[in-house]
Amino acid sequence: MFLDWQQYSFYIRPGKTDMRKRAFSLSMIVESNMLLNPFNKNAFLFCSGSKKILKVIVWDSNGFWELTKRLEVEGTFSWPQSEEEALEITLDEIKLLLKGADPFKRLKVVIPHKVS
Repeated sequence: MFLDWQQYSFYIRPGKTDMRKRAFSLSMIVESNMLLNPFNKNAFLFCSGSKKILKVIVWDSNGFWELTKRLEVEGTFSWPQSEEEALEITLDEIKLLLKGADPFKRLKVVIPHKVS
């Protein structure tokens, strides 16, 4: 694959996605549910209900790349379940996700009113 990943934006589709869907059906989800353009320099990530399979689709000028990662070991991928948790994700965060980390776990922001 000869894509320059640094030029791409990455988006997570929260919740579970039917992994029987192929790039064309997944691109329809991107347009209708995520309200994004699947033909821009974007990569879209989807996860199965079991959280053991990830799919990525990327438009490359004349067709889609469709990548699949299936965990063959114990454990699952961390995955957001709600739209509030879904966000644009960085390439570094994707690398962490693939290693088993939870890039979606965010610490609560606390703004204290006074020092006690």
